[in-house]
Amino acid sequence: MERERIYVYFFLSLVIFFLFASLFILFPFITPILWAVVIGIVIYPLQERLERVVKNENLSALIMTCVVFLFLVVPFSVASVILVQQVIDLSQRLIVQLNEYSYKDILRALRDLPLVRDNSAGLAYVTEFLQREEFRNILAESLNKGLQFLGDKLGKFAFVFTKSFFYTFVFLITFFFVLRDGPEMFRRVERLVPMKEEDVKDLLGTVYRTVLAVVYGTVGTALIQSLLALIAYSVIGLRFALLWSVATFFSAFVPPFGASAVWFPIAVYSFVELGVWQGIFMMVWGVFLISSMDNLVRPLIIKKGVKIPYVVLFFSTIGGLLKFGFIGVFLGPIIFTTLFSLFKIYEKRILMRET
Repeated sequence: MERERIYVYFFLSLVIFFLFASLFILFPFITPILWAVVIGIVIYPLQERLERVVKNENLSALIMTCVVFLFLVVPFSVASVILVQQVIDLSQRLIVQLNEYSYKDILRALRDLPLVRDNSAGLAYVTEFLQREEFRNILAESLNKGLQFLGDKLGKFAFVFTKSFFYTFVFLITFFFVLRDGPEMFRRVERLVPMKEEDVKDLLGTVYRTVLAVVYGTVGTALIQSLLALIAYSVIGLRFALLWSVATFFSAFVPPFGASAVWFPIAVYSFVELGVWQGIFMMVWGVFLISSMDNLVRPLIIKKGVKIPYVVLFFSTIGGLLKFGFIGVFLGPIIFTTLFSLFKIYEKRILMRET
């Protein structure tokens, strides 16, 4: 009996060691692999239908991989190139403006704005602060740091481009095998996990529902908001519309303001600089179309898929985003929903209480 226990402990130690060693080797590619798994989970129902039509799992997985490449990877790559071009253009314009105009010229231009001129009495303290040497030093230091950061990023652009190309290749290869071998991998997990079959299926079902809820409820809503914002920015003639729509997309993940943290300042800017109708259009479009997605679409979808309190969902999403990057938007909720499912299994199997 003692010998069997030693054998089990030794075997488990070997498994844990080689599991961590494998994860360590895969860690440089973990981001595209996780994206392939997430998108594969979302796309798999279409893969099943296509497989029933073509009668070949390899062909159906290859077709779906090509579809994802054409309708997801290619548009995203083109948008990324345009975005980089707009960032470079905006940076060059800022540098030219800073070189052409002195600090006093900028203050004079601010004072000449209609909004500032009409409220000069109420903004007197702000104007006085802007003229202080302390503010000049803060501004100069911030600009230097910003330009240095931007220069470093642009200098590494070639490396980032090559890395992104390789990551795309890893993503597509992984995505193909996730679609083709996904069911077998899940069945293997069910056999290897030393738990009751219904509990394992409940855990895997929790992960599946969470991924769908986050994709459709969070990422889908943010994508719709950014597309609506891009339409509005283009209509009012805002420069660098794609850049601001990307900023709107990422701000949509950050409560409490969400996408309004970007479109509302742009609406105010439109009133001051572009014209009255542009400002009114931007405000109405932002309130009734962009921000309404947060109040109507997102809660309805997420509530059906994620069975955890909203405050937990909030911290898991934001915490995952800060810790793991954009893929953390999925990892955070998956970790917490799985934990809640484990609590239910513990209460049912260990404490023998019916939930």
